[in-house]
Amino acid sequence: MSQPWAPTSDPADPAGDGADVEPLRILVLVRHGKARDSSPSGDAGRELSGAGRSAATELGRWLAGQGVRPDAVVVSPSTRTRQTWEALEAGGLSAGSVWADAALYEAEAVDVVESIGAVSDDVRTLVVVGHAPAIPAVARDLPDHRDGAVTPLAEAGWPPATCAVVGHRGSWADFPGDASAVVAVRFPA
Repeated sequence: MSQPWAPTSDPADPAGDGADVEPLRILVLVRHGKARDSSPSGDAGRELSGAGRSAATELGRWLAGQGVRPDAVVVSPSTRTRQTWEALEAGGLSAGSVWADAALYEAEAVDVVESIGAVSDDVRTLVVVGHAPAIPAVARDLPDHRDGAVTPLAEAGWPPATCAVVGHRGSWADFPGDASAVVAVRFPA
């Protein structure tokens, strides 16, 4: 299934011949699902609540239904982000490669961007599972190209299990670039 947000014509390739056009990459920025308030092992050990696991599984179903097929997934090493990926998998996503990046825990937006920039260009679709405020900040800094968006992304809340789908043309090392934009957002029900 193709992504409904994928344009039928490419403004970066007006001739439609593909000459000298960077490949379109898809980035999915995910805030982890709702977590329990505490853990005996501290903040990094906080687990998903039942509602958080359900919302993340539903998000995985939605992404899979949109045709998202990640080549790689990068998660914060916290328990709740790892469990969010597991719930996304239970919803139908799978990836060839999954790894934790310690820089995503207690991250700022620049740390998320650096983690994305380190990904191999062999990866065409990347999922990053992290925390607020960094994950929402990365999305909010990008142009919002959603059709019919009622609330501007800069004004929208970003509850747990929210994701932004970003189109990025070029190398991951060049993210974000002039041709990077949010093309879809999914908030939990």
